[in-house]
Amino acid sequence: MVKRQKGQSVVEFALIIPLFLLLILGMIYGGFAYADYLQYSTAVREAARDIAMQKAEKRVAIATGLNGNNNASMVKKYADPLTKLYDAKFSVTLQESTTEEPGFVTVSVELNLNEELGGSGFPAKVLPKKLKPLQCTMPIEKDLDHTE
Repeated sequence: MVKRQKGQSVVEFALIIPLFLLLILGMIYGGFAYADYLQYSTAVREAARDIAMQKAEKRVAIATGLNGNNNASMVKKYADPLTKLYDAKFSVTLQESTTEEPGFVTVSVELNLNEELGGSGFPAKVLPKKLKPLQCTMPIEKDLDHTE
């Protein structure tokens, strides 16, 4: 009678362990994705502030580096994510100042699951394909526009 009960616990363990491992790995991948999301959130805020503090020519150069082609060295200046689970696409909008209103710089980033890493494997089944876009708007510093 005792030997049969020991076999029952092994069978129950074998049935439960895949679900338990899936739960643990899902929490680990979710933690990595959340850490990256926080890193990109900080990067958007830092980029917006940095661009807003620059002179007009440098502001346009930084915006061009972050826009469209997402210059790797420019992105690395602001964001160094823990993993490469998500591909980040930065975009910058400059609204120059007028006589009545100050100008604004808006930096945003879209995060899509990296298809090369995720593919059809475990991360693609557990993580969302897209994360909520991040955006930050900062006023352009007028005093710094005319300084040398």
